[in-house]
Amino acid sequence: MNEKNKKRQAEKNRLKQKKMLIQMEKEIHELEFDMKHSKISNLKVNMLRGLKISLRAGQLVAPYVLTAGITFGAFAALGGAPFIKDDQKKKLEMKKELDSFGNIRYEQQYDSFDSSKGTISYIGEWKKQDNEFYSREIKTYATENVEEDIVTKIINDIDITSLEDVFGNPISSKIETQNNLTDEEIQTQPYLEAIIYSKFDDDFIIVKEKTGDNIALTLVWFLVTILAELIPLFIRLEVSSFDFEYCVDRIKEKYPLVDTNELARKLEIKRDNYNRLTR
Repeated sequence: MNEKNKKRQAEKNRLKQKKMLIQMEKEIHELEFDMKHSKISNLKVNMLRGLKISLRAGQLVAPYVLTAGITFGAFAALGGAPFIKDDQKKKLEMKKELDSFGNIRYEQQYDSFDSSKGTISYIGEWKKQDNEFYSREIKTYATENVEEDIVTKIINDIDITSLEDVFGNPISSKIETQNNLTDEEIQTQPYLEAIIYSKFDDDFIIVKEKTGDNIALTLVWFLVTILAELIPLFIRLEVSSFDFEYCVDRIKEKYPLVDTNELARKLEIKRDNYNRLTR
């Protein structure tokens, strides 16, 4: 190799070394920067990790939240939302009691009665027993599907022996026994007694749902929701391939935190190499 080629090769080597030194300086500066700003870098990585993991967590719970939302909406549509004391419409209801003697008694309230099934009862006459007691027969018939004016007419006009023809078999039959009756009671002939329930759609008030009723409704909603949650749970376990823990591990691998100890080790090596080349 002549002198000219030697100089050319030496120039190439010098330029190559200079380029390598520049690259090493750049890498050293980058490592120094990463060391200096490691807390900020890790904060950004943690925020990104948190976002990614939150999205996966949302994917994990979404079927269960959706199921709970559906059951909540169904309860609300039926007129009773869990946890919320709803406004309730209370219609005026009336309980009317009347008998064959023309006695009439009304009871009205903006609430349901304990029973709303109308009845008509045959009250027999008192009959003397062998001892000091008297007994009488009481038969009760259901009148749910019978209009009020018909029941009233029966109370006033119809022969009491024909109740089975109108109402069918009695829903209850009993014998009442007691002593110390008045002469008036002993002489009382068989009679009819009816109870009629009515509702008035155009007469109502708005009240807040009772706390106890809402608690009971909420407990029922919890039970229904727990049973409904078995559906997405089965799908998740038996059908879906989604694995939350695996997804979290992949996110942590893809977005690693800055290891300052590892950075310090690399920086020391880079500086040593750079110093050897610049001596």
